[in-house]
Amino acid sequence: MSGYMESYRGQVLMRECDLLGHMNIQYYGSRISLAMCNMFHVIGLDPDDLKNGKRGLAVVHQDSRYVAELHAGDIIHMQSAVVGSSDKTVTIDHRLYNSVDDGLAFTSRMTSAYMDLESRKAIPLSDAIRQKVAELKIDGEDAA
Repeated sequence: MSGYMESYRGQVLMRECDLLGHMNIQYYGSRISLAMCNMFHVIGLDPDDLKNGKRGLAVVHQDSRYVAELHAGDIIHMQSAVVGSSDKTVTIDHRLYNSVDDGLAFTSRMTSAYMDLESRKAIPLSDAIRQKVAELKIDGEDAA
């Protein structure tokens, strides 16, 4: 899993479970959101730009797969990696694991457009982000 980095660690709370006792799907999304905050930092997206509404990333495509159930009390962690990019987008692969047995529970690959948040239009990645993405990008079997 070279090239992947821990982007989130936490626990499944009882209030996050559905009537069947499984973590509800909305909380998988919230874990990705938390992981993406870390990935923003890693690729060089300036927190001041996010806070001041100048630049940001917006998801334009997502493929997810639920692999194993998670329950209240499970300790979980997410590994994420940059797996692709274009002039205006970054694609990040996320893998959520049950930390006790390292069992894969969920995967999601997200392509996000770099946005001018004032004009609400996709813009080319900054040179600094483009360079960092190129340094971090994995390919081949690791990105599968």
